[in-house]
Amino acid sequence: MYGLTLEEGLQVSAILNYLGIEIDEPEFATRTPVFIVVGELANPFTNQVDVPIISLNQSFNLYEASLYWYSPLPWKQDELQKILKQINESRKLPKRHALDLNLHVRHLESLLIRQALVSSRGVVSKAAASLQIQRTTLIEKMRRYKIDKSEF
Repeated sequence: MYGLTLEEGLQVSAILNYLGIEIDEPEFATRTPVFIVVGELANPFTNQVDVPIISLNQSFNLYEASLYWYSPLPWKQDELQKILKQINESRKLPKRHALDLNLHVRHLESLLIRQALVSSRGVVSKAAASLQIQRTTLIEKMRRYKIDKSEF
């Protein structure tokens, strides 16, 4: 979700949660999103990974995407289902996009942290030592990736 007002965010979150669609915060995402919801507060941006966009913002010309829908709130179930079906079908097509290195690095880092915590049985200082980073750095990264040591 990008550039949503508080009200838009609440409505979109409620609908997507109801449909069982997981919502990732952009700064904590560890994978390329299936689609992006763009709100009224969004500034123009370049869609570098060619992700489908559902826009609440009427300005069509702001975004460059091969798959783009203008769908203002409130969303009607049949309209949203058509869009989601098209998005799902587009995922089956061969992808033409550049790799998002940051996304892959975050994903790999998250996996390595989890692996270190498993091998250290949740002992953060041992996990940090095995990763050759400071304990405080590991704790910050665990917060960033929403990793709880009690899981291990």
